[in-house]
Amino acid sequence: MGAFAGECVNVLTTTNTDMIKTKTILYVEDDPVVLMAYRHRLEAEGYSVESARDGLEAMKILLRLVPDLVVLDLMLPKFDGAEVLKFMQANPCLKTVPVIILSTNSIVDADEEYVLEGANRRFIKDQCTFPMVLEAIQKLLAETPVKDNALTDGQTDDNLAKKLEKTAA
Repeated sequence: MGAFAGECVNVLTTTNTDMIKTKTILYVEDDPVVLMAYRHRLEAEGYSVESARDGLEAMKILLRLVPDLVVLDLMLPKFDGAEVLKFMQANPCLKTVPVIILSTNSIVDADEEYVLEGANRRFIKDQCTFPMVLEAIQKLLAETPVKDNALTDGQTDDNLAKKLEKTAA
């Protein structure tokens, strides 16, 4: 019986250690095929992936979770990627989260202020490969200090959450 209890402790310790090491990526993309392909590839690399198909859904996730990194399309329904970046920059808990823009040529090439200030890396969808994006993710995560991914009640803006809910209705 003692050996069984010891085995349970070891299993729990291993599981907890694995959970602590797992980095969480928020992947925001309105194309379901692209979203699922990247999600599966990132999960196969050992990342935990939260996904959103529009800017509103991304902001709702960001109200409850501080990801280790965000991969963001700029052309999104409801709120575009620029609005998501502004939302992140306005929140002290999200301001330091690395952001990779993965969008179309016309938007990524435009040197608009929000793209330059709010994103750490920019990729044009049809000119990059998964290994290129993965390398950028690994480098950015290696440079980012470890943090707690859960937001406490005092860190969220309840008025903003209510505004997002009204916008969705």
